[in-house]
Amino acid sequence: MPLKRRADAAAAAALLLAAVLGAGCESSTDSGRTAPPREHSAPAVPEYAQSAARAAFGADGEAVAYGDFAAAGGQQVLAVHRLSAAPLPGSPTAGNTATGSGGNPPSGSSQSVETIVDVIRVSILVRDAKNWKEAFRADEHLKNRRGYLGGAPGGRVSAWRMGYEKTPDSGFRLEFSPLDLPPGTKPVTVRVAWNPKRQEYDSLDASGKHFLEPQPTPGNVHVKVEK
Repeated sequence: MPLKRRADAAAAAALLLAAVLGAGCESSTDSGRTAPPREHSAPAVPEYAQSAARAAFGADGEAVAYGDFAAAGGQQVLAVHRLSAAPLPGSPTAGNTATGSGGNPPSGSSQSVETIVDVIRVSILVRDAKNWKEAFRADEHLKNRRGYLGGAPGGRVSAWRMGYEKTPDSGFRLEFSPLDLPPGTKPVTVRVAWNPKRQEYDSLDASGKHFLEPQPTPGNVHVKVEK
C-alpha cells in the first residue's frame, strides 16, 4: 500500500508540473505576439480655435484648421459655417465633403482629414494680442480689408465649394468655386493666398504667380495685376 500511495503522489506531482509548465509556455507565447497597430485619429482642434470660430459665426461656427505662421501675420484660424445637407437648385449635391488624395491630409496641412468643404461663410481670423481680427471673408462675395477680391463673380453667391491647405509658414491657400451659378454662366475658381507685400489675403491671377488688386465693388472687369 505505501508503494501505491507513493506512486499515486508521484503521478499527481508530475501532472501538476506539466500543467504549470504548459501555462508558462502559453503565457510566453501570448506576450511575444505583436499587438495590432493603433489607429491615429486627426488631432483635435484646440478650444481657443473653436471659440474664435463661434465668435465669428455663432453656434454654426467651426474651426477646420489653425496654425501659427511666422511669415503670415502669426496665429490664425480658418473658420467656416458649413452648408446644410439640402442641395441647392441646379448645383452638385451639397453638404458632403470630399477628402484629399487617399483620404489623408497633405503633409503639414489642417488638423482635419477634410480638404474640401461646402460652405455658406468663411473667415480667416488672425490673432492680435488677445483679440481676433478678420483678415478674409467669404459670404455672398470674397473680400479682404481693402475691398472685393479681383476675379471673383460679380453676382451674389449663396454657397461655395472651398478647397484649402496649410503651407508650412505662409498661411492658408484656398480655392473657391460657386455652387449656385445661374444657368449658362461660365464656372470660375478663385484662388486666394497670403500676399506678403500687402500683408493680407488676396486673389491670384490665372497663372497663380501674381496677386490681383482688390476692387471697390464686386465683379469689376478691369482687374489690375499687382506688380
